[in-house]
Amino acid sequence: MKALLCDDADLNELRVQEVADPLPGPRQVLLDIRAASVDFVDTLVMRGIYQIPVPRPFVPGNNVAGVVVEVGDACTRFSVGDRVHGLAFVGGFAERIAISEDKLRPTPDALPFDLACLAGVPYRTAYDAIVSKGSLREGEDLVVLGASGGVGSAAILIGKALGARVIACASTADKLEFCRDIGADEVVSSTEPGFKDALKAVCPQGADVVLDMVGGDVTEPALRATGYGGRFVIVGFAAGGPARVPMNLVLLKGSSIIGYEIADFENREPVQAAQNRDALEELLASGRITPPITGRFTLDDAADAVRLVAGRDKLGTTIIEGIS
Repeated sequence: MKALLCDDADLNELRVQEVADPLPGPRQVLLDIRAASVDFVDTLVMRGIYQIPVPRPFVPGNNVAGVVVEVGDACTRFSVGDRVHGLAFVGGFAERIAISEDKLRPTPDALPFDLACLAGVPYRTAYDAIVSKGSLREGEDLVVLGASGGVGSAAILIGKALGARVIACASTADKLEFCRDIGADEVVSSTEPGFKDALKAVCPQGADVVLDMVGGDVTEPALRATGYGGRFVIVGFAAGGPARVPMNLVLLKGSSIIGYEIADFENREPVQAAQNRDALEELLASGRITPPITGRFTLDDAADAVRLVAGRDKLGTTIIEGIS
């Protein structure tokens, strides 16, 4: 089968090659992959700087959607012909993958493959962080840092669907325009002087929930712009590292700083995670949210898709489709 093979940390060396077909082991299924999303975390894994190292060579790709073509011994959840989607961690940028049935969910008939593969890390992260960690309520102000990327754009759509007023923060005029186009109520440049004051101007009572995927220099001004009792949810550090903030801000504002990591959330809060997955898939299948898929690539062009996402200039989501 064809697959994108990663045998070097240099993303310019990525190549689509012929590799051996995988065989499903016990409690695994063999999946014909129809679509896979390309996310920033995939590029970290390929570059060898993710917290979980992967021995080379390997096939990257986490979020997949497709059709079951073979089931291994002791499989009980799926049958040949079932439409499924889920998280593979690696192996997704290929024609087929052998994957544990426990990592998959049935794909509703109304959910096409290109959207089903998006019901993975970026959209799950945004939903969990906003709903379960941020406790966002209708009518509240949601501030999204790094709003033009995969998780950020998902947060804008989900926040609006839940009835929030969404303030999107991004680094360039093009990114801010994109955020407004997909539904943000207000946009604020996170790189211009006076970022904190600009946030306070659009949230005069202070933000109720802040979703931070960025870290670095934007965290403290965003924390200062929260209102009393605000919830500040930390998801990642795309700017390069965590920020150091004066903790008296938390005391004076009566606010909460809450961390979120998808694997721990699913392992430690499985009931809530399953409820969130159902709710997210309903939003996607019903059309209440329409993900901005700004990059569509074939498997033959998968290396270009990866380099686009790694460059950090991409907007919205990027997928590889029509794989098998």
